[in-house]
Amino acid sequence: MGGGGAAPKMKMSDALILTGTTLLLGALFMHAWVVPITVGGDEPPYQNGATMMSGDSFKAAITVENDTTLRLILMNSEGEILDSESVVMIAGQTHPVRWEITESGYYTYEIDTKGSAATLDVSVDRKYHIDMIAFPVGALLLAYGLYQHDESEEEEETELILDAVLDV
Repeated sequence: MGGGGAAPKMKMSDALILTGTTLLLGALFMHAWVVPITVGGDEPPYQNGATMMSGDSFKAAITVENDTTLRLILMNSEGEILDSESVVMIAGQTHPVRWEITESGYYTYEIDTKGSAATLDVSVDRKYHIDMIAFPVGALLLAYGLYQHDESEEEEETELILDAVLDV
């Protein structure tokens, strides 16, 4: 590649530590960084969806700024309406919603605030917590990397360097 350098090779323990730390931080951001969605009064209804397994659920908390009628719809991948409800809300009121999924597939939800601005806190709850797998994998990689790193430091301390002067 461009030019030779004198940098030593990266140790396997350092690569494991870096990978484990990256997985742990990525998982932390994935689960802890929840940004509420703001919907303006003149915007179309908010739509989103996710691939769900049986037993998963959508959770939402909708807070409106003005008196309005809130319309909530849950649809499957074929576009069939599985659940719908209309709720009359006053300004500043928060309405919690929870949809349980009975069959695996892609599901879409629609939240219509009928011209009122709103704040939506939407999340997906997984029954089997498959999205949490990054935490134990990252912790195992980090722990194994630290274990190997300590072991390699002990080997370096006990290793003797022998220099010899050869007479010709």
